[in-house]
Amino acid sequence: MKKLLLQICCAPCGAYISRDRLAPHYDLTWYFCNPNLVSQEEYDKRLAMVELMAAKFSFPLLVEPYNHEAWKEIACARAGDPERSERCRFCYRDRLTKTACLAKEKGFDIFGTTLLVSPYKDMAAIREIGKELEEMSEVAFLDMDFQANDGYRHSQELAKKLGLYRQKFCGCEYSLDQVSSK
Repeated sequence: MKKLLLQICCAPCGAYISRDRLAPHYDLTWYFCNPNLVSQEEYDKRLAMVELMAAKFSFPLLVEPYNHEAWKEIACARAGDPERSERCRFCYRDRLTKTACLAKEKGFDIFGTTLLVSPYKDMAAIREIGKELEEMSEVAFLDMDFQANDGYRHSQELAKKLGLYRQKFCGCEYSLDQVSSK
């Protein structure tokens, strides 16, 4: 089986897709890389659930240390942008670049992201960035429609069944502010 490095944003988005759609076809490793998360507390909550699911399903897990300040230095220029805007595209690119580079460094055949699970993300932008990074890294991008066949709904149902932390915002302070103001 081909080796797949999957950037995982949170356990709800990763568990179902990985267990049911990817693990039967790929030698799967999860990569928790989320410098966008608003606080160490949010990072730790999501990481704990990811670690729990990685152990449950026997997925190897690589963890990028939390470095929100470096992410925020760049993202703060787009603080007022709405969701699915340039700020989000920067965030997708940041995490996918790190994933593609690590995939190349560690000899993976393919890299991908669970960001494609959520209907709240800009799938076209994620796919475009993934394809650009595929050329740059010389590692194939997994351009799979995880939302097909009710992927998001199945992900949420499994997360609920497993008692996973299910957050109501993407993770950054800007999205939290927008959710809080509604």
